[in-house]
Amino acid sequence: MKPLRKAAPTRNQFSSAMLASSSDELNLPLSDVVVVFAVNEFFVPYLSVAIESIIENVSKDRHYDIIVLTRDITPASMLTLTRQAKGDNVGIGFLDVDAALGNRTLPQHGHFRPETYYRLLAPSLLPNVEKAIYLDSDLVVCGDLAELYDVDVTGHLLAATRDADTIGQIDGYDPTVEAYLKNELGMTNPRDYFQAGVLLMNLAEFRRVISPDELLAIATERTWRWLDQDVLNKVVDGDYVRIHMKWNYLVDWQYIRRTHIVAQASEDIRNEYDAARRDIRVAHYAGPDNRPWLYPDSDLAGLFWTYAQRSPYLEELRCQLEESRRTAAGVAKRVQVSFVFRGVMPFFDRVCPASTKRRERVIKAYERLGGSVG
Repeated sequence: MKPLRKAAPTRNQFSSAMLASSSDELNLPLSDVVVVFAVNEFFVPYLSVAIESIIENVSKDRHYDIIVLTRDITPASMLTLTRQAKGDNVGIGFLDVDAALGNRTLPQHGHFRPETYYRLLAPSLLPNVEKAIYLDSDLVVCGDLAELYDVDVTGHLLAATRDADTIGQIDGYDPTVEAYLKNELGMTNPRDYFQAGVLLMNLAEFRRVISPDELLAIATERTWRWLDQDVLNKVVDGDYVRIHMKWNYLVDWQYIRRTHIVAQASEDIRNEYDAARRDIRVAHYAGPDNRPWLYPDSDLAGLFWTYAQRSPYLEELRCQLEESRRTAAGVAKRVQVSFVFRGVMPFFDRVCPASTKRRERVIKAYERLGGSVG
């Protein structure tokens, strides 16, 4: 069963949903809460759910402008999202990144996509904006983003949450991560590593300190383990405003993140992660698999589908789910995922417990053979 797409709009409808070449063409006030996404056409249905969650949690006395950085979203999709986000205190615009990217080839691997780099371009693409919230599209917002936007980032490039997952890996789950962050990324303290799926970016400070060309030069000098998230951590090196993990709660991926990965981290990280779950403002479905639109039994998938019920892409999301359950390719993928995360990884954890030299040796050998644990 193929996912459905909205009917193409007529030519006279395009004027309300066009891909702008500069921020001046967005026709948005950009005077209060500015929210930035970076997506391609494939991710539009999930972006729609994220936008729905924002809209349902806005404050009536604030204004919110949503800017989508893209290079290939279709006019039909832009129109659908524009209609969805239309409101007295919410606006949306679409900004073309092609000119800023030029002919650069952006390194990528695994589940990462080139769009992840677009946030590096936000300071130059939005020269008339002082600061903005950047959000990945694989999340839902459960609180008023104005509260996050109002965090003081004076003198800092950004505000972010510490990455409980990465710190848990450093503290035993994957002993190779600390050496990578310290020796290859050049971080003074690897435990200051932040998660870049939710950022409050001080765009004015970025423009003062480092250019997009310099950021992209770092991004393209090699394939970093976590791509532009590593680039930002390399540049910031721990000098950022800490915000509570409730603003970027990493869901319990494969139901092992909390019990196996974050469980290895220090007590303050574990406590903050647990407290975040009790007061989630942003639920982030970060990870290479187990996404709620394909796995409705994954952690906090019900929260995603609650907002999806009111998305204009609900039928398409339902079709994608059914296709993943019924087609040969979808079933094969589910079998593979189950084998790895219900069979191989538990066996590996028993044979090579966290924080042991044996575990470190096996992971290093796996990487030498070309395997990726990122």
